Amino acid sequence: MIAMTAARLEAPGLAVDVLLKSDGPNNAYTKAGHNPNTRLPVYLPGNGALLAAVAMMAGGWDGAPARPAPGFPADGSWVVRAEGFQRLP
Repeated sequence: MIAMTAARLEAPGLAVDVLLKSDGPNNAYTKAGHNPNTRLPVYLPGNGALLAAVAMMAGGWDGAPARPAPGFPADGSWVVRAEGFQRLP
């Protein structure tokens, strides 16, 4: 939610930083790509939230800037290739 909000507020650098944040016990990914939780071996809603945020950042949203991958920085620090994503409301 924080990454999606940051992207909508035209702070794509913050959005990416939030997604890649790994300083807490629940902000990590196993080698298999699972999002572990302190009391659960796998926390699947965390994986779904990551995918939803990346999809919105890549595909855009109603009122998003008219450029490819509007939720990612446009300064050349990220090269994003995406196809088939629809804008979210």
